[in-house]
Amino acid sequence: MLLPFLGALMVWTGLLITGPAAARWPLSAEGSVNAWFAGHRTGAATAVSEWLTLIASTESVIGVTLLSVVGLVILPRVPRWWEAGFLGASVAVQSVLFLIVTLCVERPRPGVPHLDPAPPTSSFPSGHAGASLALYGGLATLAVTGLRGRWRYAAAGVLLVIPLAVGASRLYRGMHHPSDVVGGLVNGACVLLLMAHALLPRERPAPAGVSRSGSPLSASRSARPAVVGGQGARQVAVVRPPLACSRQVADPVRGHGPAQPHRRAAEVGDGRTPLR
Repeated sequence: MLLPFLGALMVWTGLLITGPAAARWPLSAEGSVNAWFAGHRTGAATAVSEWLTLIASTESVIGVTLLSVVGLVILPRVPRWWEAGFLGASVAVQSVLFLIVTLCVERPRPGVPHLDPAPPTSSFPSGHAGASLALYGGLATLAVTGLRGRWRYAAAGVLLVIPLAVGASRLYRGMHHPSDVVGGLVNGACVLLLMAHALLPRERPAPAGVSRSGSPLSASRSARPAVVGGQGARQVAVVRPPLACSRQVADPVRGHGPAQPHRRAAEVGDGRTPLR
């Protein structure tokens, strides 16, 4: 329900940038920023910017998205349908919003030499910046939420640097104003937040006797009585059906671990044995 609101907000921002706010700072200084990038072009920087443009192109984004979605479905032992849907929907919704905004907002490209053929879409927002954030930001989100270990944050950091580098390359190549790049990044980030809230599963507490990985806990761990009296502690009762469980089995369970002064165990016997 928030996606139409996001689209309307992006259109309103684009009309504001190209209309009443165009002559005001900082928008009035955007031309000098593009001129600075155009005046500091080098062979090595141009090659890097060309590579960044390639990985954020429509063909590359679609290809990487499809490979990632297929991988999330077939590679894990249990298909990760919600994560695959989150990534695919983020990229697709960002692209739809981008096209809607460019149809409503007409902004020419910066007045500097362009290093890429100018597509017929408006300069606002940057489609390369938005698509790269939806894709690589989505992969960074899945890395943090789905992987284990500290290195997942390093992987997410590397993935999040890519959209920022793509945005800088669009300025360097003279294809967008700074506000176009910011608008594309905001579009991609907002879509990611909405899709993550709608599609990514929340972590649920594991059932009693089952670990987070889904494997049963060991008998000694799951049957260990809790100490009462501490904050958040619970009292544990050992229930022994007399015909199904002998005392030889029940006594080691009841006596597992060191004795605690506040520990109580309850035993259901044949009706004649008092609870203790």
